[in-house]
Amino acid sequence: MESVPYAFESVVLKYSEETKDLISVIIPIYNSELYLREALESVIAQTFQNWEAILVDDGSTDRSSKICTEYTEKDSRFKYIRKNNEGTLLARKTGLENSKGEFIASMDHDDAYCPQFLEKMLARLKEGNNDFVWCDADDLAGKEGIWSSSTKFGEDKFENCHKFREFGASLWIRLVKRNIYAKILFPKMNIVLDEDPIQILQITYHSNRAERVPEVLYLHRMNSAISASRTCNVISKENKRVQFILSGVAIYMLMKQLLGKSQAEIIFSETAFISYFRVSKKAIARHKAEYVHNFIPAFLNGLQKSKKHSLFRKIILMLLCKIYIRRVAYTSPLVPILIAKTISSLSLISQIIL
Repeated sequence: MESVPYAFESVVLKYSEETKDLISVIIPIYNSELYLREALESVIAQTFQNWEAILVDDGSTDRSSKICTEYTEKDSRFKYIRKNNEGTLLARKTGLENSKGEFIASMDHDDAYCPQFLEKMLARLKEGNNDFVWCDADDLAGKEGIWSSSTKFGEDKFENCHKFREFGASLWIRLVKRNIYAKILFPKMNIVLDEDPIQILQITYHSNRAERVPEVLYLHRMNSAISASRTCNVISKENKRVQFILSGVAIYMLMKQLLGKSQAEIIFSETAFISYFRVSKKAIARHKAEYVHNFIPAFLNGLQKSKKHSLFRKIILMLLCKIYIRRVAYTSPLVPILIAKTISSLSLISQIIL
């Protein structure tokens, strides 16, 4: 990429030369004292032992920092870095910049590896001459079922980017070559929901070969208080909506940078667009996402100029059906208010269409 888009920054590697066959496991940590030991013990228990684990403490206020110190004193392969709270993405960036390994794995602070995760992932990556591999995952509590994706990585870069979410929906089920991972850009905004796709899209774009390891090798903890917090405080409904906007905007900006504007418009996140019309300007300002207001009109104007009227109709239908009409059916006393809000929310689109 020739330039870095607004609100993004590139990686600056502390160690320019990687250590051959070493796997760097990056673990962002925030208030994870309940499950952190289980996660770190699963790393120690790996059948493949040539690893380093970079523990990035994202401003924890509980005993997580003491647990990190305990493990760094017990095993020199653990590296501990403490930073101010900025969210999972920038914690991963800090971990990546301090990594030495030829390969990068990411782990959530309340999850666990199966014993052969590193061994089997590395074997498949090398055997297939892949840039990254992904595996299946299961719920630690055994209640949510197995995450699996059998989509094949193709030769068409544009097609791969269009379906990038199908190559393992989460970063933690992947093993990636560091020279691929180091090419990605990180948003400077504190994005704490739907952040993995921002990295997965870029990894997909920069990779030529990738393959699934059809085994459950990762255990993910669903619905815990820690999982819900995602290295930040508990997320309000308002913040969730703003976060979906931020994630969608980030993906659009990257798509535009990597694939061009027309491709970006096709793939733009519907969830982000819907969320935009459900929050106030004050809410966006409170969460330091002011640039979003400049982005949405520009996006709509781009659609209008490209004559994508079918997408216009689709967006309007989504806004009416998914947000307001469905609510009217259950909240009949609020019908006048909802109708007024609908008209207000759609005014921008209407002006452009007309």
